[in-house]
Amino acid sequence: MRLILLQIFIVFKSWGAKFLFLRIFLSFLFISAAGCSPNLPLPFKTTTQTTKPQNQEVKPYENIKKRIEKQTKVDFRLQKILSSPALIASQKNIEAAQQTVLIVESQTEPVITAISNLGPKLDNEDLELEATGGLSVTRLISDGGAVNAMTGSANLNVEASKLLYKQNINNALMEVIKAEQAILNFKKIEDIYNEQLKVYNDNLPLIQTAANANIISKTDVLKLEQIKLKSEESYLTAKNGADAAKLVRKKYNLNKNQDFFKIDLENWRKIEQLLSTNNLLNLQLIKKQIDIIEKDIEAIEASYSANIAMAGTATANVTDIDNSLGFLGLNISLPVKDGGKRDFQIQEKTIQIAALKKQIEEISLVQMTSFTALQNFQMIFQKRYQLILNQIDNSKTISDDIELKLRAGAASVIDLASEKMNFYDLRSQKIALEYQNINEIINFYQALGQQCDLVNLCDQINFASNLK
Repeated sequence: MRLILLQIFIVFKSWGAKFLFLRIFLSFLFISAAGCSPNLPLPFKTTTQTTKPQNQEVKPYENIKKRIEKQTKVDFRLQKILSSPALIASQKNIEAAQQTVLIVESQTEPVITAISNLGPKLDNEDLELEATGGLSVTRLISDGGAVNAMTGSANLNVEASKLLYKQNINNALMEVIKAEQAILNFKKIEDIYNEQLKVYNDNLPLIQTAANANIISKTDVLKLEQIKLKSEESYLTAKNGADAAKLVRKKYNLNKNQDFFKIDLENWRKIEQLLSTNNLLNLQLIKKQIDIIEKDIEAIEASYSANIAMAGTATANVTDIDNSLGFLGLNISLPVKDGGKRDFQIQEKTIQIAALKKQIEEISLVQMTSFTALQNFQMIFQKRYQLILNQIDNSKTISDDIELKLRAGAASVIDLASEKMNFYDLRSQKIALEYQNINEIINFYQALGQQCDLVNLCDQINFASNLK
């Protein structure tokens, strides 16, 4: 800084008053050169690298979509999800955050303002018009580190925007996965229902005849009807869910001919170690928010320091350029009293940090609890599932025996129909239990915020979220 001021002083001493504008301009060239020179670092010079060049324009909506579609490393179904309007808007938020970094860093650049005044002279009765013009130039030298802190906060906000984008991708992916599983579940229910309905309709005439002849009781007929109605209710419920699910896939431009995502129902068992690190996506986002607030506190604390800027002005009457007026020196401002505003701001942000840290603890506890709950459910599921498989095998054996007895006249048609209807009902229960198991695992991943692990697409989502 002393070298800079010495250069300015030599320039002023060497030249006369006629070149005041030129002196001001060259002086600020010295300042600008010092700010850029690695041998003359200024206090406000930051080493933080921006995420994109200053002259780079934000690419429009269509370019983002094309950029995503060209990435051959990304699953084609995931590409369609990334091309949804909501996720493209989330991607644009990253670019907006990158522009904010450039806006903050621009505060260290010189500000040059042209000055012009036009009006009558008031020192005589002629009211003669007078015009003046000039330049005002300022450049920040030191602000106690406020700009550095704000730049750090802006860069952290870019990282947070990327994490939020990944979170939004995971949420959209989970929406599609849930929809696809609802469609698959309906297909299984529909197949069983159609088989069951065929058995019911094939045997209904004989059952009604036997009931009218009082060979079988009407109570047995009503029980058979009750089983049919139960199956029909399950069928209609699954159908409504599948119809809604098809709309979800349509929203993401996924057509019925494209394969569904294959989910991994065993991968969750390997995630316990990752849970212990407290570094899952939703926790990373909260931690990044804490880092941003801490940088904001640094910026507020820096505002207690003196603000030093190099300032220069040069003005002259347009009819008398030689008698121009100018000033070049330091502008120093030091806050004295603000009514406690900054202290209150720091206290507010400290409370926010404490709340976010508490949130991390709560989410970590929920994640571990969800893992334990899923482990417990799996033990119950395995027992129930094996029990239903045994019941299905047993019902099939009984149906075969009744069919043989019916041919020998030792059993009634209602016995065979009831057992066959029971057989299909047990198969429906098996499908329902499988669907419940899938939903329990899906909900576990949703609680973690790690939905991509369910279909092994986390690496591809990380790749897509870091596209330039």
